[in-house]
Amino acid sequence: MSKNTISKKWLYLPIISMVFTISIGLFVFNSTLSNWLEHKVEGSLSEETSRIIKDINDDQVSFSDLKALDVYIKTKLVIAKEDHITLIKSDGTPIADSDISLNAVLQLENHLNREEVNNAKDIGYGTATRFSTSRFKNLLYSAQSFEYQGQTYILRTATPLTRIDAMVEELMNILIILMGINIVLVIGSSLLSNKLIQQQVKNEQDLQEERIEQRTQEIELLHRLANMLAACNSINEAQMVVEDILPRILGDVNGVVSLMRSSRNQLLVKLDWGGAWPGNKTYAPEECWALRKGKFHLANDKYTTLPCSHMSATGTDQTLCIPLTAHGNTIGMMHIYLGDKEHLDKSVQKLAFTVAEHLGLALANLNLQEKLREQAISDPLTGLYNRRYYEETINQEIMRAHRHKQEMSILMLDLDHFKRFNDNYGHDAGDYVLKTIGSLLLNTMRGEDTICRLGGEELAIILPNTGAEGALHAAKSLCEAVSDLHLAIKELSLGKLSVSIGIATYPKNGLQSDDLTKLADIALYEAKGRGRDQACHYDELIQPSEYPEPIEVKEKAKTSDENTINS
Repeated sequence: MSKNTISKKWLYLPIISMVFTISIGLFVFNSTLSNWLEHKVEGSLSEETSRIIKDINDDQVSFSDLKALDVYIKTKLVIAKEDHITLIKSDGTPIADSDISLNAVLQLENHLNREEVNNAKDIGYGTATRFSTSRFKNLLYSAQSFEYQGQTYILRTATPLTRIDAMVEELMNILIILMGINIVLVIGSSLLSNKLIQQQVKNEQDLQEERIEQRTQEIELLHRLANMLAACNSINEAQMVVEDILPRILGDVNGVVSLMRSSRNQLLVKLDWGGAWPGNKTYAPEECWALRKGKFHLANDKYTTLPCSHMSATGTDQTLCIPLTAHGNTIGMMHIYLGDKEHLDKSVQKLAFTVAEHLGLALANLNLQEKLREQAISDPLTGLYNRRYYEETINQEIMRAHRHKQEMSILMLDLDHFKRFNDNYGHDAGDYVLKTIGSLLLNTMRGEDTICRLGGEELAIILPNTGAEGALHAAKSLCEAVSDLHLAIKELSLGKLSVSIGIATYPKNGLQSDDLTKLADIALYEAKGRGRDQACHYDELIQPSEYPEPIEVKEKAKTSDENTINS
């Protein structure tokens, strides 16, 4: 059985109950109405009898002349339609009647056997209801005794009960019609109400299903946002995720995420979605009310209109600023620009808070990953990349050069007489020299070049899309730049510093990373053998087999360095 069938049965139950109750009520009302009308008619008959007696007294009609009395009763007295009167002596003999002839009256039997006549004779008034054999209908009789001209007479008024029945029937018909109309109206209104209620329930169900579907979609999108952000390896990948998913969650709004600098004196916009950002891309923490309050800030609410300073370009338009926190620390802000909307939907606001929580944790983890990755691939002393990153990058650059049919060169650098700095001035001076050289290389080389510290004073530079001639030119420029340095620590001059550089080029000198590194190392120690402070490309070696292996060359260079120091 369907829910609709059950609901209709429950709908018809009160209607059936009402019809049943009305039917019983009508039956009881009909009986009560008949009795009530009978009493009313008795009262009216009694009044009519009293009026006729008064008229007779007023007219002083002679009862001795029966013919004149008969004419008077039939013509002079005013009697209600369908009623008739009978004048009876105290001994029960009828002497006049308004409906039948005088002869017929005189032939009537004695009326003392009539209940109403006896009661009227005994107590002055009597009523009765019975079937009239002379008129063949049920009649209601009302009789009163009165004294007239020294004798006692009884005046009886009669009316047919069909009059009462007609009145009852007429009233009942009117009542039944009214009840029928009422039932029809109740049934119609009930059916209409039921239909409207069912429609309202269906609308509510559809709305609820839509809300559930929307909520399910929001939960799924939030779940995907969290998963995708957790899988990001860089801020650029996070930008792609935010730009794709956040408009699906928050709708057609414009927003950005700004992150706190390590100095905590400035915030920079790192992520954005929904179009060009109308606010400042960089701002100080004190320019944002949310940062100063430590909680979200809505520019316009029902109490205040206080936009943040970093959104001054938008005037009094609606903005929402939410701090991004992770592990108890504020790492940045999420800003949402809503234009001229005065109010922000509460559901959207709650979603924004949830998104901010995910973003805060994800960006904190991403920042931690970047720091760990940077520590894993960076040299802590110089800030250059380490050997591990070098080995990863050179293979990638070789594959890229092979794919694009380009050349690629590597420079192997070694600081000349570096041991002298450590021995003569201490390790602090050696560290200072390495930091200075690292800064020089970072400021001198191109942005696409990869600079690594392989260990000690040994450095390597990967030059994408660079042939032998370009690499040799870059190496010579580096030698000159290092020679021009004036090194001093604690007002103590460290003297001049020089560097020797070996160069190898892909694919001319080798196709594998190990081969290129080995050949550049050979060229490096050739440069040292030639007197240091210079660059040497492996192409300059006429017969590579005539030169010793890199390890032997390195030992020879170290011996030469020691002899120079001793001298």
